[in-house]
This record gives sequence, structure tokens and C-alpha cells, in this order.
Amino acid sequence: MKLLARRLHRRCPQVELDDLISAGTIGSSKPLTVSTRAGNLQLKTLAEHRINGALLDYLRHIDPLSRSVRCFQKQRDAAIEHLSAAGEAPGDSGIAQALGVSLRKYVTPSRMITASEPISIHESAIACELTG
Repeated sequence: MKLLARRLHRRCPQVELDDLISAGTIGSSKPLTVSTRAGNLQLKTLAEHRINGALLDYLRHIDPLSRSVRCFQKQRDAAIEHLSAAGEAPGDSGIAQALGVSLRKYVTPSRMITASEPISIHESAIACELTG
């Protein structure tokens, strides 16, 4: 279980490893029903599948954004990277055009993504000092 949690933690370092281990423990403690069709699967394989499912459920639960907005974020980031690699300085209208959506349909999820990004207290204090 710790191995599965560590693998996922490498992909999501902002999530505490102990929290992932706890979520995996909860997933592994649920009863495991083994059907006769799964006779050629080992219990270990079924348990790993259950634990991975519990870990992903936990990540979805703590994520402030929906799956569709996360999908949009991946597409937006890929478009920004592609435009930047082409030597363009991508603005909102250029990125929206690259994604094939109107500027209005681009701005709303982009604001949601920006609003969900954590900021550190240190950065917040510096921003207050600069503006105040």
C-alpha cells in the first residue's frame, strides 16, 4: 500500500504522503468480493486495484476543480506550450483560438483554474507590502 501511495505521491507532490497512505488504508479495509470469473486474478492484484481506486477517489475529493476543468487545463497548458515553442507570446485570445473555443468559453474556466491555485503566505505578505 505504501508503494502505491509513494508512486502516486511522485505525480502529485503537493498532496501529503501520509494522507495518501491513510486513503489507501481505508480502501484496503473495505471488503473485497471476489467473483468466480476473476479466478485467474490474484488477490494481490484485486487489492491493488481497490487501493488505487481509493487513492484516486481521495484525490478527486480534495480537488477543488471538476474533471472537465482539469481536462481544459491540460489542453490549455498544451496549447500554451505549443504556441510558446513556435515563438509566439500567447495571449488569451490566441490560446482560445488555438483551442477552438470562443474567448468567453476560455476565460471562465481559466479564472476557475487561477482561483484554485494555492498561494503561500509568504508571497501574499510580499504582495501586500508592495501594494500597501
